[in-house]
Order: sequence, then C-alpha cells, then structure tokens
Amino acid sequence: MSRANIVIMLTGSIACYKACDLISKLIKENYKVRCVATEAALKFIGVATLEALTGQPVHTGMFEAQMNIDHVSLKKWADLFLVCPATANTINKLSTGIADDLIGSSFLANNFKKPFWIAPAMNEGMYEHPITQKSLKSLTELGCYIFDVGEGRLACGDIGKGKLLEPTLILEKIKKEFP
Repeated sequence: MSRANIVIMLTGSIACYKACDLISKLIKENYKVRCVATEAALKFIGVATLEALTGQPVHTGMFEAQMNIDHVSLKKWADLFLVCPATANTINKLSTGIADDLIGSSFLANNFKKPFWIAPAMNEGMYEHPITQKSLKSLTELGCYIFDVGEGRLACGDIGKGKLLEPTLILEKIKKEFP
C-alpha cells in the first residue's frame, strides 16, 4: 500500500543528483513518485534515470502529446508537490506567478489545495540576494513550506550557504507529514 503520491519537480541544478537519491529513498519507503523536470534539469540528469527510479514517464513540458493537461492531472494525483532542487530562477518565477513551464502552471493550478514544498539549491550569492530572499518570504506567506539550505562547499567551489538539504532530512519531513 502506497503512503502518498509525491510530485518531485527538478530544476537546473547540479543538486539534481541528490534529488535522485531522495526519489530512490521515497520509492523504497513505499511512496509513489512522479517527476517533472525542466530542460535545464535534464542537462544534469537524464529522463532514463528518473523513469528507472520511478517506473513512470517524466513530465518535461506543458504540451507533450502523450500527456493529458499535465498541470491539472498532476494536481489531481498528487498529495504533495516538492520542488527539489529549486533554483533561484524557479523560486523567483513562482513568487511572481509566472507560469511559463509545467512547474509554474502546476503551482498556479494547485492553488494550495495540496502542500507545495520548496527545497532551494544555489550559489550563496544567489541564495542571499534580496530578491531571492523576498521571494522565499513571499512563498512562505502564501503557504509554501521552504526547507533550510545546507552550508559547506558549493559546486562552484565557494564555501557558504545554498546547498540542497541532505535527502535524508527531506525524507524525515515527508515521513512526518505523510506517515
């Protein structure tokens, strides 16, 4: 018996490899997972990886011939939406209601009927930028749950804040909310 239906939305970050680890852990814990991946995310990991992990087709665009109004069907299927990893670009677009991709249109279609969680991952400068911080605050006020970021060596070689939280910590929160 499945515990919950989770839509993982991957954006263009090197941290996509950690999202794959999270997806694997969720499947082992008996959650059902479907993935939405931006074109930029697919530069870091491939569709085949996500399909192998979930056993489901990957949603990559709003106008895919084989998918039936993805943002609406995903809203109906999901118990939880999780943007992981969430880039500064996606966070800032979501906070202003830009729906030019499947993540943005799913966010608006959901309209907080189901939980919408965001796990940021980016360079420290982008994370601490006033616009990104304003967007994170705005999304929290709207009802999104925002995960903390980790600190340490970033992909760019800098040391600082902005790392995607470790998958085990994200999994703990999911298990607590969706036992």
